[in-house]
Amino acid sequence: MSRLRLVHITLWGPNVPLSTVEFGVGLTLVRGPSDTGKSFMVEAIDYMLGAKSLKEIPERTGYSTVLLGLALPSGEVVTLSRGTAGGAFSLFHSDIRSGPLPVADEDLAAKHNPKNETNLSMFLLKQLDLEQALIRKNAQGVTVSLSFRDLAHFCIIDETTMQSDVPPAITGQYTTKTKEISTLKLLLEAEDDSSIVASKGASASARTNGAKVEVIDQLLSDLEAKLAEIPEESQLRDQLARLNGSIQDQTSSVEVLLAERSTLADRLRALQEKARGARTELAEVGALQSRFALLSAQYDSDLERLATIREAGVLLGFFTPGTCQFCGAELSDQHYNDAHGADGTAFEESVDTEIAKTMALRADLTITLDELARRGDEARSTRHDASVESEALADSLRALDEDLSPGNGALRELIAVKSDVEKSLALYAQSSELIRLRSAIIDTTQADASVISDGLNLTALREFSSEIAKRLEAWGYPDAASVHYDRAVQDVLADDQYRSAHGKGVRAILHAAFTVGLAQYCFDRDIAHPGFVVLDSPLVTYRPPDVDSPALLDESLPTGIVGDFYRDIQRNFDGQIIVMENLDPTEPLGPEAVDVVFTKKRGVGRYGFLPPKRPVTAALEIGS
Repeated sequence: MSRLRLVHITLWGPNVPLSTVEFGVGLTLVRGPSDTGKSFMVEAIDYMLGAKSLKEIPERTGYSTVLLGLALPSGEVVTLSRGTAGGAFSLFHSDIRSGPLPVADEDLAAKHNPKNETNLSMFLLKQLDLEQALIRKNAQGVTVSLSFRDLAHFCIIDETTMQSDVPPAITGQYTTKTKEISTLKLLLEAEDDSSIVASKGASASARTNGAKVEVIDQLLSDLEAKLAEIPEESQLRDQLARLNGSIQDQTSSVEVLLAERSTLADRLRALQEKARGARTELAEVGALQSRFALLSAQYDSDLERLATIREAGVLLGFFTPGTCQFCGAELSDQHYNDAHGADGTAFEESVDTEIAKTMALRADLTITLDELARRGDEARSTRHDASVESEALADSLRALDEDLSPGNGALRELIAVKSDVEKSLALYAQSSELIRLRSAIIDTTQADASVISDGLNLTALREFSSEIAKRLEAWGYPDAASVHYDRAVQDVLADDQYRSAHGKGVRAILHAAFTVGLAQYCFDRDIAHPGFVVLDSPLVTYRPPDVDSPALLDESLPTGIVGDFYRDIQRNFDGQIIVMENLDPTEPLGPEAVDVVFTKKRGVGRYGFLPPKRPVTAALEIGS
């Protein structure tokens, strides 16, 4: 059977101490307090098997190159090297454990490409005879080339994944779930999906759904950044309810004043209109009085002129009978107005008539002028009264506006705050809608995963469940015989509840059972498997750095599980297993096991995977 074996992991830099850990053929236990670099070792191994990046930690400074010794199925030991900053791999057909490095025998790209063999993924898959394997990615039968990264998460389990409530066969990434279940199917049934014929249009549909979800995820990421700066939705809704109540109270108190102001304003407008009417009346009266004054003067002038004429006529004898003063006719030749019947001349009569007529007109004009004077007095009085009352109303309005001003200001502030709260709630509504859309799209992917899950062979699943139960029974897990793997949810069912429902201590031990059980299942059936497993903290999650502080075993685990675990994986596991653990074994390990101890104490054994960057005492002084 083709298997790989990890020989060593090494970090090298030109001006820093070489840091290396050599792995055994079977069990390698790397133990010690938390924060000594055990989890960083797991990440370094994963990084050298194709992960995109290596975690930045202070102790890594100065190290430029990572070396991974690898024993191939042929027995040849090769070395992979890669810069700590990322990039491609160099392959050396020899065991190299320090730098400076010679010229590489081969260069391998970091990205998987099934069309050539000059990449790490195809190099490793070729060692396992899986370079031609295809796996199904959706229910429509679309297949893709198997990548070594599809296998890595089944054999390299970091601490976070070990305790996660995500089922052990999947990574939690919805876009890769179908591929991950297909890879499990490949490991359980030793048969890839190359015989499946895809239905038309399936690939385009999958790409479209993936693009949609990526866009939604980006929008959700932006929204979450905004939502992180505002209160929770429930708090905002409570605040909005309080604001609505305050605005209603404020509006009620202001409404009374507003109604009073409206009445005053109406009265003021009416008075102002009345004053304008009076001013118009005065203007008209004034114009008529001016014109009629001229007419009266004209009448007076006419009467004076007629009086002068009459007086002159008397003096000149124009009005005495005799020889005519104008034509010299004798009295006998003159024609009198018989109808008149009085003494005097026609001229005298005409003058008198004109005087009488003019005096009558002037009398009428006097009456008219008196009427105009009365109208003027009345309009003047109206204008005065309206002006006085308008000023009083204006004073009342100004006083009322001063009363309204504080209330209006408070109301404006409340409305402004309400607007901000409503905008924040709109962000939550938008986020909910995007999540709903995302879920609808993911449901399609979940349906794809269900199709693949339903297709898992029941016999293979039963045998795999038996392998998991056997491991747990050997570790002293209670009622291990009832444990089995549920293909519907892709999770381990133990104690009548799925692994995801247990506490993190039980989740870790069940994940370890899944990973070790799957590897042993493949070994027993000569099914392709990387050949090694790396487990970070399968038994305990934290150990204080104080050497006298013991690591704590999860209370839900049986007390003897530590000894049973190490005893079983040394005696009954056929592959290579590397365990990072805070907890010390309760009994000595076997002679073939490699025991690496980190102390986190300067001058006492090995401090950690990487040496500390500064003395501990200096760090304490700075910290204090």
